[in-house]
Amino acid sequence: MAKAINGIPRMTDRIDSPRLIAELRSLLSDNAVVSDPSELLVYESDGFTIAKGRPSAVVFPTTTEQVSRIVKLLTRYDVQIVPRGSGTGLAGGCVGFADGVIISTSRMNKILKIDIPNRAAHVQAGVRNTQLSEAVASLPGGADLHFAPDPSSQRASTIGGNAATNAGGIHTLKDFVSSNHIFGLEMVLPNGDILRTGGENGSCERGPFDLPGLICGSEGTLGILTSLWVRLAPKPLSFRTIVGTFASSADASSTVSQILGSGLLPAAMEMLDGRMVRVIEEAFSFGLPQNADALLLTEIDGIDELLDEQAEAIVDIHHHNRAITVESSGDPLRREYLWKVRKNAFGAIGRISQSYCTQDACVPRSKLVEVLQRISEIGREHGLIITNVFHAGDGNVHPIFLFDDRDESQVQNTLRAAEKVLQFCVDVGGTITGEHGVGVEKIHLMPYLFDQATINLFSSIKRAFDPHERINAGKLIPSEKINVRLLKPGRKVPQ
Repeated sequence: MAKAINGIPRMTDRIDSPRLIAELRSLLSDNAVVSDPSELLVYESDGFTIAKGRPSAVVFPTTTEQVSRIVKLLTRYDVQIVPRGSGTGLAGGCVGFADGVIISTSRMNKILKIDIPNRAAHVQAGVRNTQLSEAVASLPGGADLHFAPDPSSQRASTIGGNAATNAGGIHTLKDFVSSNHIFGLEMVLPNGDILRTGGENGSCERGPFDLPGLICGSEGTLGILTSLWVRLAPKPLSFRTIVGTFASSADASSTVSQILGSGLLPAAMEMLDGRMVRVIEEAFSFGLPQNADALLLTEIDGIDELLDEQAEAIVDIHHHNRAITVESSGDPLRREYLWKVRKNAFGAIGRISQSYCTQDACVPRSKLVEVLQRISEIGREHGLIITNVFHAGDGNVHPIFLFDDRDESQVQNTLRAAEKVLQFCVDVGGTITGEHGVGVEKIHLMPYLFDQATINLFSSIKRAFDPHERINAGKLIPSEKINVRLLKPGRKVPQ
């Protein structure tokens, strides 16, 4: 039977841990197996720190074959197997509950091949986004190429993790999500077999079924990604960055819709609400107007000769929507400075709150104003400060809930408010995640988003890959084997 600790089930009398640890060490080495409780503290959560669960062990293979042997061993012990990259996820997708064993791919960090003529690369799953782009740039003919997906954690996040969550990023509007940049995958299945699917060296051959498309975004529930064949995209060489402030979020949202409606396709469109503008200004003194209720940062890229005309059109749309201030710049140093406003947002929050939780949903752009208003109402209903920094161009909203994680009533209050926000996003035609994934955090909302027939189909696909639910059970797809409920029904919380 399982005992729940902080909402995370833990198994008792399930496995012979010392024997298992000894066998793991025999497969790897002493420094590739972590089992000391104090060292395991680091692996209790990912970036979503509300969900915590200490695993029995963390192992660090360096090859696909080692991962295969580890999985075959763990299946004999019937323990939960949890894939993990750098742990930068924001939905609890790599929490090792039920005394599971985490298989970390962070030491599988070799770039196996870079093929400049075919604009492709073969990398192990633990290679970081920026690591690949920097390696490509150092090669003859590679200066104008890069790996395009750019989640905010791209200096730490791994490409395997990007694929597992189908990560997006600031430039998703134009560059799309990770699955659009992956040709093929190598994955260890739950029985230890090795699957290779998709194309190599720029080939898009997928076979009768698009297995790479299915696996991307499956959040480690179908197997453990060990290597990937990825696309190298041309690197934009010229930019214009436009920053506007507005007296209302409605004016800023209207600007977003009109820019896209004009036929322009910016590389990025980021919006900050008024509270976030003031928090950043108080922390870093950028000179932002204190009466601004929204800030919109738009970037266009492409052929230098065309960008000035496009930037002028975007500036005109800002003025048409009553912008308080608007600035356009093509200077690289000024561009870097303007982007600091957006990139320093979370650092500013850390100055005013003990803890924060960044939510993630995607809504129709036409509903942005309505969604922002409802988020503000829910904050007032629960006595919470909620601020917003988000990808306005594709309707990917990120309300940030400020609370103190040392107070369990505040944690539960935050989770309850977040649930209301996500349900409202679904009600207006959106979905519960735009890029962070479902993980543990939102799994209880899957039946709110999908009907039972669809949930049953998801479960059938999971069983086809993992009939015994040994890999990442209780994440993404509702599970009868492991049921995690972070939000405790009936808990009395401040209103």
